[in-house]
Amino acid sequence: MLSRHCTIEDLDLDQWKRLASLAMAHWRCRRLFVAHEGGVVRRCLDTVAGEQPLPFAAVTDAQAQAEELLALRRADGVEMVWVLDLEAFHLALSAAQASLDPKAGITDYLALEWAQRFRPGACAVAPAGEYLHYGLPWGRLERFVSRMLPASCTYVLGVFDGDALWASCLVQFQDHKVVGISTSAALEPEDVRDVTGLDQHPFLLAAVANRYRRPAFGWFCSRTDFEAWMLAHTAQDKEEIFQKALMAKRAVFDFSILLDRGMTVLGPINPGEAALAGADRESNPRTRIPDPGEPGPSAI
Repeated sequence: MLSRHCTIEDLDLDQWKRLASLAMAHWRCRRLFVAHEGGVVRRCLDTVAGEQPLPFAAVTDAQAQAEELLALRRADGVEMVWVLDLEAFHLALSAAQASLDPKAGITDYLALEWAQRFRPGACAVAPAGEYLHYGLPWGRLERFVSRMLPASCTYVLGVFDGDALWASCLVQFQDHKVVGISTSAALEPEDVRDVTGLDQHPFLLAAVANRYRRPAFGWFCSRTDFEAWMLAHTAQDKEEIFQKALMAKRAVFDFSILLDRGMTVLGPINPGEAALAGADRESNPRTRIPDPGEPGPSAI
């Protein structure tokens, strides 16, 4: 039980371990930490080479200095630079923990902790990243669902190694809130037995929709592309990997429950005025189900 509203169940342990391993691998890269106290630099630590000379005496613009230091040390193999005020960093995490609501979902708390951790004055990281939860770009996923999809639906991540389903993650939304996380183990074996390869993903979507009685949409890709996407450090790099895989037909983003195919959860969102104002999909002329008696759609 994650919270009163969100459960994790029906996990395929091998698949879950693969997702967890990739999530952890992202943070096992070579990093450089610069610790300071109110702007006065006290220590510099390389996770591979150990203690380093102080790169600068004072922190004046943490984000800019982190990016500059990364550019200087990238040739040495450094992939990430942290510049943090330890006291401010600890206070930020304490504030997140103190605000913990046991009735809220754990993912809400983790997203809050992420935001607190990287707030100005506490910590700056280069390259800047986003909050991921077992391969899920949580912020963009929630925005996509809340603006464009039915209040209750299921997001499906399907990663294929050749013909085999190498990893999966099923995220159930109820009233735009995550209420459950599972894997393909939640499905009947006969429902996934014939899902042999990327081109069979519609059968997986249908099985998920039938299992949870919610419309399903999702991202389906090769193991190689998913691993590259997970290990990429910047949103720009991830977007490039995602788009190239789509164009090369090594991946599919299937949201056929929508009428507008111009948006994805991993890309920019332009849901239209009605959706931005918080209206549901039936109030949005771009996504509502047309009346059979109406003339055909017009450009908006």
